[in-house]
Amino acid sequence: MSFSKFDWYLSGIVFVFVWFLLLVWNVLCSFWDYSLVGGLVSSSYFCFDSVSLYLVLLSVFLWMSLLFLFSVVSVTSKILITLSVACSLVSYCCVHSLVFWVFYEMSILFLLLLLILESPYSERYVASWYLLGYVVLSSLPMLLCIFYLSFSWGSFNLRFWFDSYEGCVSSGVFVVLAVMFITKIPLPPFHVWLPIVHAEASSIVSVCLSGYIMKLGILGVCRFSSHLLSGVVFSEEYMIVALLLAILFFFSATRELDGKRWLAFLSLSHIIIASVCLCVVNYEGSSLAFVFSLGHGLSAGVTFIFLWLAYEVSGSRNWSILKYCLSGSLFMRCLVASCLCTVASLPPTVQFFSEVFILSEAGVLSVFFICAFYFYLFCSGLVPLFLIGSLLSRHYSISFGSSGVWGFFSSVLFLVIWSFGWFLVV
Repeated sequence: MSFSKFDWYLSGIVFVFVWFLLLVWNVLCSFWDYSLVGGLVSSSYFCFDSVSLYLVLLSVFLWMSLLFLFSVVSVTSKILITLSVACSLVSYCCVHSLVFWVFYEMSILFLLLLLILESPYSERYVASWYLLGYVVLSSLPMLLCIFYLSFSWGSFNLRFWFDSYEGCVSSGVFVVLAVMFITKIPLPPFHVWLPIVHAEASSIVSVCLSGYIMKLGILGVCRFSSHLLSGVVFSEEYMIVALLLAILFFFSATRELDGKRWLAFLSLSHIIIASVCLCVVNYEGSSLAFVFSLGHGLSAGVTFIFLWLAYEVSGSRNWSILKYCLSGSLFMRCLVASCLCTVASLPPTVQFFSEVFILSEAGVLSVFFICAFYFYLFCSGLVPLFLIGSLLSRHYSISFGSSGVWGFFSSVLFLVIWSFGWFLVV
C-alpha cells in the first residue's frame, strides 16, 4: 500500500466538511418538521424530511470515511461506490414511486457490478447469483405493485396515496410490496443471501451493503406500507419469531471463525431492532427507527473497515490469525475495542438509547414479547464483548511497517468518533 501527502490533504478536507455539515444540521434543527410526509423542501418528486436527513447523513458519512481509502482501491471501485451512494441519496428524498424504484435498484446494481468485477474471492459468482436472484425476483413484482397502486390512487406521488384511504385498494397489494422490501433489508425468513454475499464480496461492498442498502428496505416499507406497519407487516407475533431467530443468529456468530461472516450475522441480528421499533411506536414515531439505523450503519461500516485493515496486514480472515495482528499494539487494541463496543450498542451510542426507548414503549405488548426482547438484548451485547475478551487476553508484538495503514486508521477513527458522538446531536 502506498501513502502520499495527498492523503493528509484529503483527510483535512473531509473533517472540515463534516464540521460544516454539523453546523448546517444545528441550524436546521431549530425549525425542522419531524414527520415522514412533511419536510423543508417539497415537490412532486422530492421531499426532504427528518428520515431523509438521518439516511443522507449515514450515506454521506460512510462515503467520506471511504475517501480515506480511495488511495488503495481501484478507479472502478471509486466510480461505482460513488454512483451507488448518489443513487441512495436520491432514493432517500424521493416521493415519486417510480423514480424511487429506479434509483433504489440502481444503488444495488452498482454494488452487484462491483462484486463481480472487484471481489478477490473465487466464489464471487455464486454470491452474485444470490444477490441478483433476490434483486430480480423481488424487483419485478415490486414494480408491478407500484404501477398498480399508482394507477389505483391516480398519482405516482406517495404523499397523495393515503389522504382518503377507504379500502379502495386491497391491503394485500401493500403486504406483498412490504414483503418485497423485507427481502432486501433482509429480515427472516429472507435472510439467507446476506452472509453469503458478505463472505464473497470485497470489503468496500460489505461496508455499503450493511451501511445503507439494508436501510433502503426499511425506508421502502415506511414509505409504501405505513398504514400497515404495526398491525400487519410488523405484527407482534412476527416480531417474536424474528427476535428468537435473531438470538439463533448470535449463536451462529459465536461459531464463525470468518470475520466477515461473523459480522454479517451480527448485522443481520441487529437490524431487527428497527422493525421492532416500527412495531412498538408505529408510524408516528418511526423516525426513531432511522435514528437507530444511523447508528447501526456507522457501527457496521467502521467494523468492516477495521476488519479490512486486519486482512491487509495478516492476509487472513480467520479470527485465530487476526488475533496476532490485532493485539500487536495498544493503539490497535483500543481501535478493535471501540469498534466492537459500537457493534455491542454500548453507551453512549445512539443504538443504546434507541433500544432503551423501545423497551420502555414495549410495555403495552405481551410478557412473552418482553422476555424475548430482554434475552435478545442480553445476547446482542454478550457476543461482541466475548470476542473482545478473547482478542485482548494475550498480547503479541507485531509491527505495522506499511505507511498506508494510516488511511485505514483515519477511516476507522472518523466513524468511531461519530458512532459514539451522535447521541449529543440526534
